[in-house]
Order: sequence, then structure tokens, then C-alpha cells
Amino acid sequence: MTELIYYHNQYKKDLEARVVKTDDNKVLLNKTIFISKTNNEPGDFGTINGIEIIGSIKDGDNVWHIFEKPFNFQIGDLVKLKLDWNRRLIAMKFHSALHLLAGVFEVFFYKRAVAGVIKENQAYLVFKESLSDETISKAIELANKRIDDNFEIKSFWDSQRQGFRWTQIGEYPAIPDGGLHVKTTKEIGKIDFINQVIEQGKQKIIISI
Repeated sequence: MTELIYYHNQYKKDLEARVVKTDDNKVLLNKTIFISKTNNEPGDFGTINGIEIIGSIKDGDNVWHIFEKPFNFQIGDLVKLKLDWNRRLIAMKFHSALHLLAGVFEVFFYKRAVAGVIKENQAYLVFKESLSDETISKAIELANKRIDDNFEIKSFWDSQRQGFRWTQIGEYPAIPDGGLHVKTTKEIGKIDFINQVIEQGKQKIIISI
């Protein structure tokens, strides 16, 4: 089992870990600071012993770190991980912005987002129904006001469902979540509306920060 240090401290930028197993261009460590790519998040990049990884993949309780080509790591080696912090921070800001905006849509406009997706330079919420330009504009305006209120952002494990995690911003409803966030809304900065598109009957609200 790989210990997921990023759930204990999402701001940790470097780490020493031991090699547990190798497989061609993949290395399994006993712990990691790199969160893996999912359908909704871009995942972390960085280096192990100064060598760039091209990503990581979560396989059950293990996280495999992937290199462009095989490297000569030996089982038991102590290695140094260094996170691409700028990329991580942007992803955390986007993630928190999506949660905050989703909370505003639900509480003030009774519109519930069914998904949130983070790309490298933008992110979007997905709704099953069409939203008016006025609703979108007001929601983003309200979310930016909430940013200035500097709400705390808390992530926690479900006490009844093992492996199930939640994130809550201020008094907004908690949302099921497996990603990482900044600590307070102030750290998000400002949410900017980019575009809205309809795809397969669902509406995407695209933002930047």
C-alpha cells in the first residue's frame, strides 16, 4: 500500500520514499506526494531523484510512478520526490473554485452540478439542464464575493463509509471528493467566466482563475 501523503498535507513539496517494486518504466514507492490523474483532474508532475515523471497511476491501494523510459531503481532504494508545485497549486485553486461555485449554484439558484472537470488552464462544471446567462453571471459574482469572505475549506473522511471523502467550504453543502484544495477561499483569487457550451444535452460552465 502506498501512503498518500498529499491527503495529510497537500502543501508538501518534497519527500523521501523507498522503492517497493519496479516494472519496466514504472516505480512503486511506499509513499508519495504525487496525486494521480483521473477523468476529472490532471494529476501531478515532478521528479524522482531529479528524473521527470510523466505521471502516476493509482492501482488499488498502490500508486505507480511513470517515467518516459526505464531507470535503474533498486528495491529498497531511498529516493527523493520533488513536486511541480506551480502546477499543483493551480489545480488546487481550480478544484476549490469549482466546489465553491457549485455550492453557490445549489444554495442560491437550486441548480446542482453533476460533475466538475479540471484542465491545465481552465475548468468547468457540468449541469443536466440549461442555465440562463443571468443565472451564470449572478452565480459567478456571488462566488467571487464568497472568496473575499475567506471561508475555510475542509476535507474529511466519511465516518461510516471507508475510503469515502468529502470537502466542505464554509457552510455550503459538503461534496464527495477525492481531490486536493487550498485551505481558504482567499487563495483561489478570482473566478472568471470563459464560456458556456451544450454537449449531449448537458451544459458546461467554463471558468478560469
